[in-house]
Amino acid sequence: MKSQYSGLQSQYSNLQSQYSTCQSQLMNLQNQYNNLQGQYQSYQAQLQQCAPTTLTLQVQAVGLTGVGSGSIAMLTFLISNPSSSGIGINGFTLGSLSCVFSSPVQVPAGTQGGQLKIALIISNGAFSEVSAFISSGIVMPSGITASCSGAQAAQVGIQYSGYIITVSGQTYPFTVTASS
Repeated sequence: MKSQYSGLQSQYSNLQSQYSTCQSQLMNLQNQYNNLQGQYQSYQAQLQQCAPTTLTLQVQAVGLTGVGSGSIAMLTFLISNPSSSGIGINGFTLGSLSCVFSSPVQVPAGTQGGQLKIALIISNGAFSEVSAFISSGIVMPSGITASCSGAQAAQVGIQYSGYIITVSGQTYPFTVTASS
């Protein structure tokens, strides 16, 4: 009986020693994990500092419709903002017509394929001013208007070029073909 007790006591001591060793290894692994996590966060912060800070829109003019059929044409854009910050659109040009919005049109961060429609008034055969804005996925301030200067002849089949202009002054070129 005494020898069995001594044997069990010896096994218990061995298990306790193994447990202490495992506990020590676990603490070492936990310290290594914490160090790696700290390094990861440090590298992530460095990477964000290296990333370009220029905000970038993706602008695609998908239509200029109604040019030959009335007094209002609709200029339609698909706009995406893959950046992590919202971007304000201040205005646009279409040929020699230049328009500035009374309040910036906001394109929220992460917008994918937001639709911006601009109704252009056709007067005496030319685009002369903007009458309304319609959007989907883009924030339009209430009561927004646009001040326009210049005029651009409105003709079906003509390819027009222009720029979307952001609040920061960046310009994003587009081309669009007028249709009826």
